[in-house]
Amino acid sequence: MQVLPVIDLNQTMAVDAYEIPRRLREMVHLIHPADVFPYAVNTSRNVDIDHQEPHSEGGETSSDNLAPLTRTHHRIKTHAGWQARQPFPGITIWRDPHGAHYLVDPTGTRHITPTTGDDTPTPFEIYATQLVLEYAA
Repeated sequence: MQVLPVIDLNQTMAVDAYEIPRRLREMVHLIHPADVFPYAVNTSRNVDIDHQEPHSEGGETSSDNLAPLTRTHHRIKTHAGWQARQPFPGITIWRDPHGAHYLVDPTGTRHITPTTGDDTPTPFEIYATQLVLEYAA
């Protein structure tokens, strides 16, 4: 029998490095049980743990900024214009290259704003995103 330390999912865990320690990796998998890319279904633990805000741009290596992605989804996010942020633990908001927004949580994906083709969100997009976030919280 192996005894493991308790991981408190209500607290943020962070390290001062790019590499992700085993305990932080386990915490990320507990917070996000599946690939967080919109409409993804992969629940394997054989995934990349991605800095949602890139480490090279000041993103922390912390449970508030890490999420699992398959290698393909990781490359799409990094090289194809997708953006992701985590406003709350377990919730990821995605913006695709066309301006549409998606909310991903452990229950699945919801398309929360229409595609506008403009980089600036409309007042409706801002209101809809806030409404969804308040409902999800």
